[in-house]
Amino acid sequence: MFASIQPYETTIILAAGVVALIALILAVSGLIGQRILKRRFKKWRTIHATADLEAVYAQTLEAVEELRSEFETLQSEVQRMRKQLRHKVSTPQVMRYNAFAEQGSDLSFSIALVDDEENGVVISSIYGREESRTYAKPIKGAVSTYPLTAEEQAVLSHVAVTEERSND
Repeated sequence: MFASIQPYETTIILAAGVVALIALILAVSGLIGQRILKRRFKKWRTIHATADLEAVYAQTLEAVEELRSEFETLQSEVQRMRKQLRHKVSTPQVMRYNAFAEQGSDLSFSIALVDDEENGVVISSIYGREESRTYAKPIKGAVSTYPLTAEEQAVLSHVAVTEERSND
């Protein structure tokens, strides 16, 4: 049966077989591609029931605009809070000391309560055997209109050093 086949016929049969094999590969890859596209289409349909891409795009733009507006509101709120925070007491500092050499312990103290702009108050309590006194001296720009004791100046300068370290 095969003995009567001519050499050119063999070539034609082989070429037809190769073409059939290529067609089979293309058909299988086409089916795989179609399944991938169906999955992608199903994903798009889950985004919006009608899969109307223009509507999805419009909704996305609206959502972005809402987020932009909310972001601007939050930015202005943060700016307002930063302004307020600059006027809050930063890092209170306390210094205890012995106001009188004849008494044996550090019962006197000075405390500095200032904001970031170095405005606030220095409170000092001087302890003595017979009496104790408490003083409050206003501070504006790290300077007081009342004379500051060495301890009050030290506690005020300690606040400034602490603030510089925390800003670094």
